[in-house]
Amino acid sequence: RIAAFSLYLAALELDPDPKPLRALGFEPLRGKTLLVGDARTIEETPAGRAALVDGPALKRFDVIVGNPPWSYKGKAGTAARRAAGSSAPLLPRAEGFDFIVRAQDFAHEQTRFGVILSATPFFGRSGTAMSAVRDTVEALAPVTLVNLSDLSNWLFRKAGMPAVAILARHRAGRADRLTLVQARWSPAGEQSRTIEIAPSDVATLPIASWKRHAGLFKAAFLGRKPDLLLLDELWDRHARLAVCLEEVDTELQAGLKLGRNAKGDASNLRGLPFAGKNAVRSFSLAMEELTVFNRRRAERPRRRENYRAPLLLVAEGVRWEPRPHMAVAVAEQDVVYKDLYYGASFAASEDKAAWLVAGILGSALAAWYCLMTGSAFGLWKRRVLIDDLEAMPVPSLKTNMKSDAGRRIVELVRLFHHSSPEGRDWEALDDAVFDLYQLGDADRVIVRDGLFRAGWQWKAGRERSVVPAAPDDLRDYARAFLGMMDAWLSASNRRRMRAEIYDVASDAPHRVIRFVLEDRRGPSVVEIVKPDGPLRAVLERIGERTEARIAEALVGLRELRVHGRDEVSIIKPAAGRNWLGVCGLEDADLVVRDSAHGGGRT
Repeated sequence: RIAAFSLYLAALELDPDPKPLRALGFEPLRGKTLLVGDARTIEETPAGRAALVDGPALKRFDVIVGNPPWSYKGKAGTAARRAAGSSAPLLPRAEGFDFIVRAQDFAHEQTRFGVILSATPFFGRSGTAMSAVRDTVEALAPVTLVNLSDLSNWLFRKAGMPAVAILARHRAGRADRLTLVQARWSPAGEQSRTIEIAPSDVATLPIASWKRHAGLFKAAFLGRKPDLLLLDELWDRHARLAVCLEEVDTELQAGLKLGRNAKGDASNLRGLPFAGKNAVRSFSLAMEELTVFNRRRAERPRRRENYRAPLLLVAEGVRWEPRPHMAVAVAEQDVVYKDLYYGASFAASEDKAAWLVAGILGSALAAWYCLMTGSAFGLWKRRVLIDDLEAMPVPSLKTNMKSDAGRRIVELVRLFHHSSPEGRDWEALDDAVFDLYQLGDADRVIVRDGLFRAGWQWKAGRERSVVPAAPDDLRDYARAFLGMMDAWLSASNRRRMRAEIYDVASDAPHRVIRFVLEDRRGPSVVEIVKPDGPLRAVLERIGERTEARIAEALVGLRELRVHGRDEVSIIKPAAGRNWLGVCGLEDADLVVRDSAHGGGRT
């Protein structure tokens, strides 16, 4: 019915006023080109044989498109799929991939694919899922993936999970690389029902890098090149949290599940304080508000040792106020915690380690890391899975409990345990964690901007991201840009750059910063320049100096780097999310690359 209705809509577009009305119609489709049945065996039906079989072999098609079902039909559905047989790895829950596997039977080497699928298997950490997804991508290479997760609220309003579009063999390209497109939310796009894509929303990722570390896949969508470089550096320098916890004789555990099938013996937990919903706050646990656990049975009661103090508790849900963060706390007495939390008992080790881990997980660095690599947060659910946390790179706990930064983190978290952090307190914690990880200035810009980007998972954060950039935002961008350029210019110590921020009207659709290379020593400077005329006049003068038709280019590209003899102008839409410090780091790298290739008007 859906296919037939789509064809009728197409006919209406071709001829919106057919005369006579009866001229608008098709011959019956069902049983001819519209086949209803199980895709696994459709060619065995009479209609299927007529449409899909050519002699002893199946017909091959030039284009295959589809929107297969995403639904999960429980264990019975999974068993039925496996019983049907397949030479390719089957995803545990994603039936949509079965369609692609089956569709390859009707494809030749040049067949183009366009399929809408659930995004969750692409970003999950299940070994089976990742194997199936990678096999599919390599079989259909070259592949472009478009992440539509940000558009779920209007593009797939009734869907229970996010979507990704896979476009395969649709153009020439390297088979060993993925093209990744992040379709970002915008108020104009939601109102007009259009998908806006800027050059900075398109990235490439070698399949070998994806195989080397699954976390790079999501970061290539949601992050920028500096994010990927920092992630790689952290993974190289530090062990996973799971390994660090093993060194102090503990591990993260899921909480107690009450469940409907409560047959497990939980009598040994009776009488303990019980941490239910909203019990864990920002570094504190409201012990006086906890109920007493009095059940004899639970579906998954866990061992008594799991609940011994000192006990680190981490809420699986990411909080928005006062900023995006994971709610963590250290319980100083035994507590039973619900499956809304993950916990680690430090009873067999020094309790300072519990406070140190709490500070790391409650910091901006953890929020940035989970946004870049988490299998759910940043896509469709504001939650972090235990596998996401265990994969996080963390400096050695044994070594750093006694370091200056480690002691400072422990002191701060102990203080927050009694008095919730505010304003500067959060900054003090972040700085201490940055020192623990030995992050440089550029790295700190990346992480702090990551905290802002994490806020886009809430409506208020999304709306804040498109507020026009103010002069202070542009200064931060310019300083980050110049910081990268200074590193290149420092070798000769003979030149510097000057940033000119054009003070255009607050309601102007674009912002412009001109970077000028000067033959003089000294640190680079940032200036606010009052232009002689409106934004249009500014763009015209830049175009005259560089012989570029900027107004025409902005219609198609939206973001421009316009090179002159000793200058480059950055022109972007006014939305603040285009002028973050991390964008300045990336743009500086691109300008250097442009210059190495002879410049240009990109």
